[in-house]
Amino acid sequence: MDRVNNDGDNTTPETVPDNEQQRADNRRKMEDKRAEDAEKEKAEAGLKVVIDTATLECTLCTNPKGIMVVNYNTPTIQEKKTATVKEKGPKSLVFTGNCLKSPNAALPCASVMKVGEWKKVGTYLSQEQLVLLQQSTIPCNYGQIDIKITDSGQIHQPDSIEAKGAPVPDPKDDNKCFCEKEFTEDDIKSFYNSKKLFTAKNCPLPENMKSYKEFTTALNKAMKDNNINSCLRKAHFLAQIEAETRLDTTLEYDDGWDYDQSTHIENYNKYLLFKKDKIKYKENGTAQIQRGYNRYLECLKRENNVKGDGPKYKGRGLIQLTWKDTYKAYFLKINKPATEDPDIVANDLAHVCNSAGWYWREQSAWGDLNKFADNDDFISAAVGVNGGLTGFKHRKENLKRILKNMKVKENCKNQKIKDLGVYKYETSAIKNSNWGKKDKIKKSIQQYDD
Repeated sequence: MDRVNNDGDNTTPETVPDNEQQRADNRRKMEDKRAEDAEKEKAEAGLKVVIDTATLECTLCTNPKGIMVVNYNTPTIQEKKTATVKEKGPKSLVFTGNCLKSPNAALPCASVMKVGEWKKVGTYLSQEQLVLLQQSTIPCNYGQIDIKITDSGQIHQPDSIEAKGAPVPDPKDDNKCFCEKEFTEDDIKSFYNSKKLFTAKNCPLPENMKSYKEFTTALNKAMKDNNINSCLRKAHFLAQIEAETRLDTTLEYDDGWDYDQSTHIENYNKYLLFKKDKIKYKENGTAQIQRGYNRYLECLKRENNVKGDGPKYKGRGLIQLTWKDTYKAYFLKINKPATEDPDIVANDLAHVCNSAGWYWREQSAWGDLNKFADNDDFISAAVGVNGGLTGFKHRKENLKRILKNMKVKENCKNQKIKDLGVYKYETSAIKNSNWGKKDKIKKSIQQYDD
C-alpha cells in the first residue's frame, strides 16, 4: 500500500530517501570505528608497564579496590618505581577490606592472601626481574580468583624506562624470538647476572667502553656480522665468551713469553742433543725438554719467529686471539694491514667482540661453531672455543641459564631440538672425533652428563 507524505506525493514503504540512508550508514561506520578504537586503546593500555601505586581489583574483597606497592629498588617511570614479578603477597598487593571467602567475611585480605605466579607479564627485565604489565594477573589460591591490575599508574605511555631500566615492551616484539630481534641491555645483564664488566687491573678498555650499553651494542653487531643469527647460535656464543675471561679483562693475564720461540730454544736444543742418549735424556728432565721441543716447533708453525712475538701476540678479545698467524688472519678479514697493532683487539670494544665472532665462525680448529649450536651440541662448541675442557661445568651452567632467560624452548619457532638443554657425551658429535674417542677424554666428559 502506498503512503502519502506531507506534500501529498506517493512513495513506496520500501524506499528510504537517499539522505536518510547516508546518515544511517555514517552512524554505523562511526559506531564501528569507536568500537575499534576502544579495543585498540584497551590493548595498548594492557601493555603499559606497572608502577608504584597502580590500582588493583579483587572481587572477593569487601573493598575490591587495592593498590600496588613496589618494595624492591627498581628503575623508575614518571618518578615511581617499576613493578616486577617479584612483587607478591600482602606487602605488595594492598587491599583494605576483608575476604568474602573467609568465614563470616571477617578476615582481612592480608591475613589469608595466598598468591601464585604472575601471568601475562612483559618480556623485559628490570633489576633482573620481568616487568609487570597492566594486562598481568596473579591468582589468589585462597579465593580461587585472579587479582587484576585495573590501571598501570602511568599518566601516559612512556617511550622508555628512566635511569637504568629496560625499555617498555614493544607489542610488535611480543611474538618474536631472538632469531628475529637483537638483545637489549637488560637481556645481556640477565645472562651474566649483572656482574660488573672488565674490572681487572690489566684490562686496557677505556672506561666509557665498560658499560652494558656499549657492550650490548658491540655484541649485537658482532653476532650480526658473523652469522650468529638464531636463538641457539646466540645462546651458545654468549655462554662461551663469558667463560673465556669471565668478562673481567680483554687481555691475557700471563706475559705471553710461553708463546715465544726464544723461551724454548734451550730445551729444543737439549732434546736434539739428548734424544739418542736415553739415560742422559731421562736424567735431565724428559717432560720439560719434550715440552720445550714441541712448543718451539709450535711457535715457528704459528709464525711467532721473532723474539718478543710471544708477548706481542698473546691472548686478546673475548675469545683471546693468540699467535701471529691468527692476528694476521683477523686483520686480513677486517681489511687492515698484517702489521696492524694487535692491541686494538683488546682496547677497542668493537674488535673485542667482533674478533670473538670471527673466531667462532671462521678460525676454530673445529670449523664454524654455528653448526654445533644449531644442533644444541654444547660439548663440541665448548671444545671448539677452548680446545679442551677448561671451565666445562661453568660453560654448561652459562648455557642453561641463557637458554632459560631467552625462553628458547617456549618461544623459538625455528629450533626443533626435542631434548633442548640436555647434554651427554653419547648425543654429541664429539664422540665421533679422534680426540673425543680417547678413553680419558670420554670419561672426563661423561662425568658431567645430564
